[in-house]
Amino acid sequence: MHAQQIKVACVGNSVTYGTAIENRERNAYPVQLQQMLGDVYKVANFGHPGATMLKKGHKPYWDTPQFDASKAFLPNLVVIHLGLNDQGNNNWPDHKDSFVSDYLAMIQEYRELPSSPEVIICQMSPSFSGHHWFEEGMRENYLEIQSKIDLIGQQAGVPVINLQEPLYRFPEYYADDLHPAKEGATIIAKKIAQFISGDYGGLALPMLYGEQMVFQRNIPLVIKGVANATDEITIQFNGKIKRTKVSRHGQWQVTYPAQKAGGPYQLTISSKQSGEIHISETYVGEVWLASGQSNMAFKLAEEKQGASILKDSISSNIFLFSMDPKAHTSNRAYTKEELAYCNAEGFFKPSGWNTALGSSMENFSAVAYAFAYNLQKELKVPVGIISNAVGGSTTQSWISREAMETTHETISLLNDTHRHPLVQPWVNQRKEKNMVAMSQYRIKARHPFDPTMLFDAGIYPIKDFPIKGVIWYQGESNAEREILHTKLFKMLVADWRKHWNNPAMAFNYVQLSSINRPNWGKFRDSQRKLLSIPNTGMAVSMDVGHPTNVHPKKKWVVGKRLSKIALAKNYGLDIPFSGPLLDFVNVQDKELEVHFLHGEGLQTTNGKSVTDIEIAGDDKVFVKAKTQIDSGVLRVWSKQVKKPRYVRYGYSSYSDGNLTNAHGIPASTFSNLID
Repeated sequence: MHAQQIKVACVGNSVTYGTAIENRERNAYPVQLQQMLGDVYKVANFGHPGATMLKKGHKPYWDTPQFDASKAFLPNLVVIHLGLNDQGNNNWPDHKDSFVSDYLAMIQEYRELPSSPEVIICQMSPSFSGHHWFEEGMRENYLEIQSKIDLIGQQAGVPVINLQEPLYRFPEYYADDLHPAKEGATIIAKKIAQFISGDYGGLALPMLYGEQMVFQRNIPLVIKGVANATDEITIQFNGKIKRTKVSRHGQWQVTYPAQKAGGPYQLTISSKQSGEIHISETYVGEVWLASGQSNMAFKLAEEKQGASILKDSISSNIFLFSMDPKAHTSNRAYTKEELAYCNAEGFFKPSGWNTALGSSMENFSAVAYAFAYNLQKELKVPVGIISNAVGGSTTQSWISREAMETTHETISLLNDTHRHPLVQPWVNQRKEKNMVAMSQYRIKARHPFDPTMLFDAGIYPIKDFPIKGVIWYQGESNAEREILHTKLFKMLVADWRKHWNNPAMAFNYVQLSSINRPNWGKFRDSQRKLLSIPNTGMAVSMDVGHPTNVHPKKKWVVGKRLSKIALAKNYGLDIPFSGPLLDFVNVQDKELEVHFLHGEGLQTTNGKSVTDIEIAGDDKVFVKAKTQIDSGVLRVWSKQVKKPRYVRYGYSSYSDGNLTNAHGIPASTFSNLID
């Protein structure tokens, strides 16, 4: 039996060797790979710490005893994972032009062995931004090498295994910024074991597939999943059959032409090796994601008019999908079980799809349901709404590591997560309270407020499921840092659009309400300015806030305002969707004339003078102002300001601002002051 074993040579650097892994003799990835593959295989570790692929590198693998030993082993399979050390500035800038030829030469040298092995090459495992060379060129070098490895695979005709994913989503499974710990080595071993054996666990579908699911209409309908390598898959959707073969990476997909709204349709996916999955009800319509923090998560049953809504505003054509956190960020220490959930794989519990007819509706996001209900009422097509909001979450927790690693400021946020001065103090305190028992239980975890955590857990798993757009209600946990939030929000929108491969994807958000907390007026104005991002819309909620409650209960009006924005801006309906928005300010002697977009029928809600409005001269010292509305123009003045220059409205954190238009949609907080 020993003579019949398939011999696997694991060639590489310190990641293969197992540097920084506790008990590497038992836990390095080649050892774990042996355990996964079983006795049919004989796996040997030929990793050499510090080794480069480059022959002119500082420590070429070519010159190591492990290279000679790997060839003497006469393997049947060779798995090469090199390049991480080549990215260093002591190697890459001067010798990068030789990388492809050196790699091709190594592949050929193994191929010419008497055992004629199959050669498999690997995309590099992640190299994280905490490394001291990351911003000194290593980031760019790493990306260059990854692209060259793909090119090498094509030129040599060898398979390429992507070790970047999903390991990139688990930085807590690293011993340092270059070396995986035992848990990271497990992910590498599993990825390679699946490829070698072809066993991917049989037929499986993505998280968002299931009974009463909704596909996005009017775009190509892509159906995809996982199955064992080289399996044959048959898909029947609405009576139309397509067939495909599973790739060696365990993936398959088929594409149907764009579909009009309708359903229910049957979807059956059959595998030659592992049975079939039958979904009796699928729909085609409009799909939106509702995300953010606690005001988006706020339950419909707790809405001010929740009881009557649950009785009178239900629709069998609305389909709900919740991704609920398994560890809530309440003011206490996490249990051992909750800490174990704090990672990209375990944090969210998916509900499956439900119609808006049962108990699931009571616990669903009030804003999201109000949005979906009013959208469906107007469009008269199936509407699917996915909710994955997390109470207290920060903007940076929803942004990908790819994006966060592009600027110095966000790299600082990413790697210095202990009481970072740009993070609001209560956020830091809550994290510490929740995670206090982590070392006691010896659990490697990330807090949901940490940068990238909720992207990894809640966005990455669904990014391949097409959606029409996003509704977003978040900012409370970033409100004291409005300049940073502006950068983060722009990054988030661009990031999600990139991951959904939809540069114009709709992104409509809620401007924070009123509350007696520092800086909320200024923050609301910074949110108004974010409308400069193309294809965004903003729903004002200042008029439905509460002086002390950060969770005001009038959520139906917020969701309805979001639906009007979507209907007008994303579906082309000719309906009013915005309150007055600052357009420009003219200086007229001792007065300012404020002109608005969407200012038709400019008025106040109570017929009295405009409240919470101030004026200032060049000294930027604001005082209360008098106002008059003339034909849609707001005139503002004060006897205390002889030469007015600046105006601001709704800047009190808890504002009683009463400016509106003929459609009853409130004006946004605004100022013409440029900081």
